[in-house]
Amino acid sequence: MELAHMRAKLVLTRPQRDIFDQVQQFVLQNPRKPSQHRTAALTMPDTFPARERKFISTLAEELHLSVTWNKYDEEDQNLVTWRLPGFLDEPLAETDPEQANGDSNSESE
Repeated sequence: MELAHMRAKLVLTRPQRDIFDQVQQFVLQNPRKPSQHRTAALTMPDTFPARERKFISTLAEELHLSVTWNKYDEEDQNLVTWRLPGFLDEPLAETDPEQANGDSNSESE
């Protein structure tokens, strides 16, 4: 992300624009509703040069998004993972209400 001082405009390189477009689509498709899309994530292969990694970090900070860099897919390819604030990496485990209350099927007689 480079600031054109003469024109006071934000100038994006082509790769930065592609990243921005993907992130924008992700954010607009996942409205902030904590009960829905709890595991919504955007992943991209981490093949970015330093300039784009800096752009990703700055964009995530400005949009209040969580970014993780050390995730790998099934092919062992390094990924960049974007998440909305308050969204979880893993779905919440469904708990059995009886187990949560300490009740069990074994009865003492």
